[in-house]
Amino acid sequence: MAKTFLSDIIETPKRAGGKPRKTGRTIVVLDTPYIDGPSPTLRLWAEYVDQVKFPIPSLWVDEEVMEKNIRGYRELNIDVQIGGVPFELAFMQGKQREMMEKVKTLGINVIEVESHAAELTIEDMKKEVARFKKEGFRTIGEVGSKWVELDEARVVQDRIRVDKVITKMQELLEIGAEYVCFEGMVVRALIGNQLENKAGQKELIEVAEAVGPENIIFEVWDARGHSGNKQIWAWLIHQFGPEVNFGNIDPEEIYMLESVRRGCIYDPAHPYLRWIRHGKPTKDWWKMPLPDYNVDIQRPPVWK
Repeated sequence: MAKTFLSDIIETPKRAGGKPRKTGRTIVVLDTPYIDGPSPTLRLWAEYVDQVKFPIPSLWVDEEVMEKNIRGYRELNIDVQIGGVPFELAFMQGKQREMMEKVKTLGINVIEVESHAAELTIEDMKKEVARFKKEGFRTIGEVGSKWVELDEARVVQDRIRVDKVITKMQELLEIGAEYVCFEGMVVRALIGNQLENKAGQKELIEVAEAVGPENIIFEVWDARGHSGNKQIWAWLIHQFGPEVNFGNIDPEEIYMLESVRRGCIYDPAHPYLRWIRHGKPTKDWWKMPLPDYNVDIQRPPVWK
């Protein structure tokens, strides 16, 4: 990597390693496809992006434009993933092989196997993971559903059946999934917008300890746009360290996530700076106490 600004003067926390990374992966979703290739945002922050995911809106973009963007990502050493909803559509239409052959020619090398609406059983999902792996794709198996009614592994909105989640994740990994993805709306519900769901957090930690956090991609996104992601990132980093894997990151949030990974921003209260100032009282800077998220930083009102 090129020398970064002031790196010869100011010492900051270092990441565990450069790309390709096994842990500490950042998966970006919905990067705007540009006519001539990846967006300026992705080019600027490419060193911190491990994978770009194409969800359903990608299907409305000109295929030649998509091909240029895919080629550009791969040239930047960024893996390219076809999202779960395109997979579900292909599954329900019996077009998995045709989709697989087409995306391979375009340069996509990761396929996500999920079941939000297609009602795949765990055996269906395992079969699809094995199919894609056999054809040379890296695969991700998602666990959890956005809607409680469609999620057999949830008791209510913010509580899960820990044993079922663990079993499903382990079975997908055993059949060949490179990672299991923990669905973002489930992760947010278990942690709480203001980190308030202590029972749900305990359940999430139980899952991570059984499966191994290095094998899990924690999706963090805000479906309704009414609360931020930084405190969720901060909680996960506090629990599992800065090399935790994150999915569904907005391109405009790459720099912010990287700053939280280094403990040098207001979420969660500049832990790396506090760690130095107080004489490194914990073994790792990310274990510094979290702030009280009952009192949060709010944006000022916009007057029109």
